[in-house]
Amino acid sequence: MEAAAAFAVYAATSYAVLRRVGAAAGEPYMDEVFHIPQAQRYCAGDFGAWDPKLTTPPGLYLASAAALAAARAPCTVAGLRATNWALGLALFWTLHGLVRRLHGAGRGSAGRAAAATLALALFPVTFFFHHLYYTDTAAVLAVLAAYLLSLHGRHALAGAAGAASLWMRQTNVVWVAFIGASAALRWLGERRGVARAGEPLGRSVAQLGAWAAGQRRGAGDARALARLLAPYAGVAALFGGFVAANGGIVLGDKAHHRAQLHAPQLLYFGAYVAAMAAPAVLAAGAGPGGLARAVARRPARSLALAAAMAGAVRCCTVEHPFLLSDNRHYPFYVWKNVFRRHWAARYAAVPAYVCAATGVQRALRRTPALWQLGLALCAAAALVPSPLLELRYFTVPYYFARLHMPLAGSRAALAAELAWFAAINAATIWLFLSRPFAWDSEPGRQQRFMW
Repeated sequence: MEAAAAFAVYAATSYAVLRRVGAAAGEPYMDEVFHIPQAQRYCAGDFGAWDPKLTTPPGLYLASAAALAAARAPCTVAGLRATNWALGLALFWTLHGLVRRLHGAGRGSAGRAAAATLALALFPVTFFFHHLYYTDTAAVLAVLAAYLLSLHGRHALAGAAGAASLWMRQTNVVWVAFIGASAALRWLGERRGVARAGEPLGRSVAQLGAWAAGQRRGAGDARALARLLAPYAGVAALFGGFVAANGGIVLGDKAHHRAQLHAPQLLYFGAYVAAMAAPAVLAAGAGPGGLARAVARRPARSLALAAAMAGAVRCCTVEHPFLLSDNRHYPFYVWKNVFRRHWAARYAAVPAYVCAATGVQRALRRTPALWQLGLALCAAAALVPSPLLELRYFTVPYYFARLHMPLAGSRAALAAELAWFAAINAATIWLFLSRPFAWDSEPGRQQRFMW
């Protein structure tokens, strides 16, 4: 009952936003000018045409064409956006399943789970793109559905959902690998006591090494674990075949999407998680006092971390041409007004990065250290090669981190998170709808602020 009530609030709010976006911006906007015509070609049965400016696979277009054909609905801008909005509704229930699985479904927990799900579903960057025709909603939904299936031990279906996620965004292969690695860690923890929560990383690595040595002496666990991982390995093999045939990961416009070493992406991501999940991070003891004690207990570690971060800023900061040329996106203003203001600004942010990393780690302390390391490595694999600072790319790893932090231990923290996300959504959607502007180069055409 509580979940149904939360869903009703969510669906009604999201539908109202969809209607307002349609009224204010009825024509294709931003990347929709590529996505919508391609989907309309598929709706018309033309599956041989492809816009070379599109860089992601056609999964969303195929799904939309099938859904609109089944509903006998027109393949218009509004119709295509509605299919994306419907995927946002499905994401609500996927998140609810993850909350119940990861944080218990015991007596008296239904209300907390419903409120926590509502907060996760209102995560501002994801919520915003439910109401335009972008691939983000479908990509996130497929990955989190695969994770939910994996947590329930349905690994073959998880592999299938993971394969589907690659039809939305190629970099999701990283998260399929992470889901498989997480399944292996759970298996080892439950059956062999390896890498449990609360154990130091060094001890977990030693336990894993001892287990691996035991396999070399003839123990039978490795074969069982290989069977568990086979669906995820199959997805990786299929992806490898795609990369070989395509000549790279990117479809279409490869010139503006070349891989580049961009190590500060991890620093931006850590700060982003700490800011967006601030109520949960603070509730987990990562307020100013808790952070000061954590730094004081391990000063050498904190100094080494700060030095490594400063080195990453020094050697590997990237300014992508798209970041500097498009004033419709919020990162443009952060870069222009903070990081470009003075050369030292990039280094002045290092203490904030250290605090953010420490706070997020404290909020995740109930998860195994090897799991945390795996999340960091996969985030690096997905983000560091990308030269463009794009907040949408942070969404999937944000959800993995946030889902494993305490979700409803404090009613005040949960209420604060709901209020925080509601305020951000209200501000960003209001700006998008009510504060259009024009470029001198495109007179008469409205531009809008967005993530």
